Amino acid sequence: MQARSNLYDLVHSLRARGMSYGRIQERVSADSGCFVSKGLISEWLRGIHKPLGSVNEFDQTASFELAYVIGVVLSDGNINVRKYDREILLSVTDREYAEEFRRCLGRVVGGSSHTKVRRSDKRNRWIVQKRSILLYQFLKRPWQSLRPWIEQETKCTSGFLRAFYDGEGSISGRSLILYNTRSDILLYIRVLLSKLNIETTELHFGTKAGTELVDPLNGKTYIRNSDCFTLRIRARSLPQFARGVGFTIARKQQMLAEALPKIGYR
Repeated sequence: MQARSNLYDLVHSLRARGMSYGRIQERVSADSGCFVSKGLISEWLRGIHKPLGSVNEFDQTASFELAYVIGVVLSDGNINVRKYDREILLSVTDREYAEEFRRCLGRVVGGSSHTKVRRSDKRNRWIVQKRSILLYQFLKRPWQSLRPWIEQETKCTSGFLRAFYDGEGSISGRSLILYNTRSDILLYIRVLLSKLNIETTELHFGTKAGTELVDPLNGKTYIRNSDCFTLRIRARSLPQFARGVGFTIARKQQMLAEALPKIGYR
């Protein structure tokens, strides 16, 4: 962050000496070894963008929305470094999932109300991207240090769990299973579910790295890079899961609702 702030100051200093955008670009490259586009130089000089963007507008208050963002990043989401930018990314097949992630980002990061869900027909994906240095720094830490924000209140725990089940939960009949390559995270989720009086089976080894996986929504075949583990919710706890966690994705929520009468729950 300091390096980018220094570049910002240098650009303004050079402009004050009457340099053109092209000369500023050359001088910045020579002095710092960094490339700064003329477009970014223009935005900095006209005050459209600050060097650190919305760096001071990240709300770390524990909430359902922040816990949901944490859950997304620990499951389907990614945090990326792109030159000076720090980006949080979600690319998924369910639009409702992407829309909820966008909504939650809007509650915790300044300027996210303008973040859009965009469609990639080529990839058959709905994509949400948000640049935020402070959110990036918050999320890149070891996941165990994020537990206070997940466990602060029941609604925070529910938000974290819902994000995971929206992304990596699968329901068929009375069977609700969570898949993940991180056994330590699944064991933690098992503890959180227990605190909500939701019973699960033991953690099981699912599939080995190198096996094929067919996406039921787009038919594409993928090769697993890591071993996969599974965590199953006991059928008798499905009503409690529906009350305490649930799904954002309508098709999954509908399948959950259809499963309840099968276990005698009305």
